[in-house]
Amino acid sequence: MGKSKIETYLGFSIRARKIIFGVDNIESERKGVFLIVVDEKLSLNSLKNVEKAKDKFSCAVLIAKENVLGEMVCRPAVKAVAIKDKNLAEAILVALESEPQFKLYSGGNN
Repeated sequence: MGKSKIETYLGFSIRARKIIFGVDNIESERKGVFLIVVDEKLSLNSLKNVEKAKDKFSCAVLIAKENVLGEMVCRPAVKAVAIKDKNLAEAILVALESEPQFKLYSGGNN
């Protein structure tokens, strides 16, 4: 089976070095984050930190089904990534409609 569009865009982000891995690294970033993608098994404390980063950067947050994100970025332990390229972030949001394993986070408990 072929790769999904979002997996391809995440790969482009990795190759272009326009991706940040981990909640701590996302928090320490000062500017330039356009999209945050998290695993649904992210802890509540980390999710609160992601919400703060979402407000800080005014960006969208996607929630991936369990272990999907780690597989897509070829790093099983990764539970959160941030995209630093505006065009790739927009492309991922457009591809979201055809990807059932991702949903847009709107705050609160999904």
